[in-house]
Amino acid sequence: MMLQPSKTFVVCEMSQTYEGSFEVASRLVQAAVEAKSDAIKFQVFKASELATPDYKHFGLFSRLELPPQQWGVLIDQAHQGSIRALADVFGIKSAQMLLEQKIDGFKIHPTDIKNIPLLIFLAKSGKPLLLSVGGSYPDEITLAIATLRKNGASEIILMHGFQSYPTLVEDANLNKMVLLHQTYGLPVGFADHIDGDHMVRYDLCALAMGLGARLIEKHITVDRALKMEDYESALNPSEFKEFVGHIRALDNAFGSASLNLSKAEEAYRKVTKKHIVAARNLPAGTLVSESDIAMKRTAEEYDFQNQEDILGKKTRQEIAKDRVIRLEFLD
Repeated sequence: MMLQPSKTFVVCEMSQTYEGSFEVASRLVQAAVEAKSDAIKFQVFKASELATPDYKHFGLFSRLELPPQQWGVLIDQAHQGSIRALADVFGIKSAQMLLEQKIDGFKIHPTDIKNIPLLIFLAKSGKPLLLSVGGSYPDEITLAIATLRKNGASEIILMHGFQSYPTLVEDANLNKMVLLHQTYGLPVGFADHIDGDHMVRYDLCALAMGLGARLIEKHITVDRALKMEDYESALNPSEFKEFVGHIRALDNAFGSASLNLSKAEEAYRKVTKKHIVAARNLPAGTLVSESDIAMKRTAEEYDFQNQEDILGKKTRQEIAKDRVIRLEFLD
């Protein structure tokens, strides 16, 4: 299983920014390792599985192809850096090749949400699956989930988000992610595609986490200034490292879903809560009434009292003004 109860899973999305260069891809894997992301994600292309030769980006897809052994080296590099290797895959042959190269999990791109043979194959692989649902109708999502479940998918995470090179903040529609979780009962993640220079390039993911995202996917590139493929939504390596640190700090803010007080809250309680003190000097034998008490902070170490335990009771000794009315002072 990829997801942990108290940690957001961070995926470093390499996408197409390596432009078919093994050397660039290796640099990006190393950047993901140094940033301490949880995984690097590749887009593994066999152009003939993805498009027809007359498709406008067929040539680009062909240039992005790497031989199986190089994908294997990149996957090993990730594993040696103690992170996982995931991949968008667009056909069964590519998926089989990646399984042979020890890939850790797959992302199903929205382009393949109706590709039933591929869904069945990936489900039977036993690997964790990220099901990306951007631009998909509810009936398509429902069928895809049913197909994956029927064929033994071990872990399904619904991924909200789509790429508009870059996607506008107002198109992020994070409430849809909440509805996906409520509707399908599956963990959800957020694939962030906003401009890598935008003022909320870190904050949008933070908001998604607050709305329940268990997994965050963020793009990386070697240098935004080079404007390589998929740079629009990407961070530079140093920025990505900072981003991961940002996410980890936010993870610490969630705490536990308990009404019990933490140690910090207990300490806060001791210095902020008010004791019940004598509003005046109370002689022994005083029947304590509301006019005899006040609520004040004090330096005394004593449990905080309840008024119903004090009012109507008789003092067994004199209690000076502003002293805590301790229960042992009462009959």
